[in-house]
Amino acid sequence: MKWKLLEPVKIGKKISKNRIAMAPMETRMSTIYGDITQNMLDYYSERAKGGAGMIIIENTFVDNKASRSSLSSSGLYSDHLIAGKNLLAEAIKQENAIAIIQLSHGGRQAREGATPFEAVAPSQVMCSITQRVPKVLSIEEIEDIENSFADAALRAKNAGFDGVEIHGAHGYLICSFLSPLTNLRKDEYGGNVENRARFPKNIIRKIREKVGEDFIVGYRISGSEFIPGGLEINDTAGFASDIQKDIDYIHVSAGIYESPSFSNIPSTYVPAGQLVPLACEIKKKVLVPVITVGAMNPRLAEQVLRDGKADLAAFGRALIADPQLPLKLAEDREEDIRPCIRGNEGCISRFYTGCEIRCEVNPACGREAGYSTKKTTAPKKILIAGGGVAGMEAARVAANMGHNVTLAEKDGRLGGHLIESTTQEFKSDEAGFLKWLVRQLEKSSTKILLNNAVTTDFVKKENPDVFIIATGSDYIQSDIKGAEKALLADVILKDTESAGKDVIIIGGGLVGSETALMLAINGHNVTIIEQLEMLAVKHEPGTREALINRLKQNKVKILTSHEVLEIKDGSVIVKDKAGNIAEISADTIVTATGLVSRDISELKNIIPKTYVIGDCVQARKIYQCMHEAWSVGDV
Repeated sequence: MKWKLLEPVKIGKKISKNRIAMAPMETRMSTIYGDITQNMLDYYSERAKGGAGMIIIENTFVDNKASRSSLSSSGLYSDHLIAGKNLLAEAIKQENAIAIIQLSHGGRQAREGATPFEAVAPSQVMCSITQRVPKVLSIEEIEDIENSFADAALRAKNAGFDGVEIHGAHGYLICSFLSPLTNLRKDEYGGNVENRARFPKNIIRKIREKVGEDFIVGYRISGSEFIPGGLEINDTAGFASDIQKDIDYIHVSAGIYESPSFSNIPSTYVPAGQLVPLACEIKKKVLVPVITVGAMNPRLAEQVLRDGKADLAAFGRALIADPQLPLKLAEDREEDIRPCIRGNEGCISRFYTGCEIRCEVNPACGREAGYSTKKTTAPKKILIAGGGVAGMEAARVAANMGHNVTLAEKDGRLGGHLIESTTQEFKSDEAGFLKWLVRQLEKSSTKILLNNAVTTDFVKKENPDVFIIATGSDYIQSDIKGAEKALLADVILKDTESAGKDVIIIGGGLVGSETALMLAINGHNVTIIEQLEMLAVKHEPGTREALINRLKQNKVKILTSHEVLEIKDGSVIVKDKAGNIAEISADTIVTATGLVSRDISELKNIIPKTYVIGDCVQARKIYQCMHEAWSVGDV
């Protein structure tokens, strides 16, 4: 296939070797002073080596006052940071990629603890997410911040970067000046759209005066804030048209912190590409290149470019999951690209605590130097029991390192619980991940034995040097009175036709919630009964919000703080928080009260060097299965 994604494109005075940009995403790898670390350098180097045409370094704060937005942000507020940033620029450019760094000010969304200063904003409008009421900036302070952006841009140029991206999106300071929701000023920086645009326009002008015409200046914008009273596409398209003569590209994202979770980090419950229409509308108004973003994958991005809706596609989480995505496309190895499953574990979930970036499907993310699959000098005979996620990944990694690996699976198919949990339309990314896992394992030297339960005798006969137990978990048989009258969730997941029109799901964890959503999409009337106050409490918050929003869209009835006392034929008896007891009828009753590790006591003490990984340690998520698989891969 001849990919338009791989065609060169002009950005300012430079030519990008392809139309794939790496989106700016906070790695939390900077020092407390905003300088780079070796992990950060390795992370960006790996993605530059992977073939992206343009690498945009993450949100970088511009002054040593209130501009840092999160606990571990990148900084460029002082000349002493130039040397470290130069290492980043060099690492990117030596791979023939364009090196861009994003400049930002946190404004009203700056996290408490990011700096000792008050959050600042054009107006005193509290951010409901950070719960901070910002201090109103004076004219003098506004001008100082404008100058700080220009000074930071010059430092970026001196550090060897090809350009900067002005972060005018996502509710940070620049965006909050442009938005009528957060800019209530009555002076020359507020009121009509021309005045609200003064701050970003001044920043663009001052940066250009400092860096000259040959240096790339891009602008990231929220095409819509998806919130009442906020920016809408007509506002942002007009603004983009106004600034195009002074910038080299415009990067179209969406949302602010308070927007619905689908707006700028769409999870698996949100269709990919839902921000493309915003980029398309802005492209109609400008002549400079337009970058689209939002759960991009190669096929989607290719169609967007072919349809003329954007000029480049920014890949974010997809390049976290597989840094070599562009290279694999160029080598006609699309099937080898490890897909992002958009569960937001590691990349987003660790953001709130300031911990370094990780990835649920790529354990090497953030640990590139130590997690490379180098060939072993001491090959071992390895036996793996279990062909679920943990077992398959451990086998793949060990085989790629040169070990002699046998994987035995008791069923006739690889995949474990991923088989039934990827049948839903909203789990297509996970289905693709399952295919990738099986395909890569089959391409490795692993000996795969299906329909082969691992017994004590089998292990003794194989006599491996290393034994890895990854036998997984089973759905819990509920101890609720009358539970035998209900179906387990996996029965429904494997065969939706076994469910009647009206269905009660007992248990509102991830399995129960996703089973309910699947049934509701297929036309069933579904009620979830959950004993806790919230559904899917262990889900990443934004992903959980998207799941619950989807459940509500599909008219799933949600009863939290309800205890099921008894399951009867065609009904359940429940008690609410106040102690009221009621009977609810249904055609089908399903229990989804979690999973429990399988008993491995007979297998643990056969081989001296035995490892236990995945759900048979404790029933958890793909993240833990994949990471534990890598922890034993180089045995």
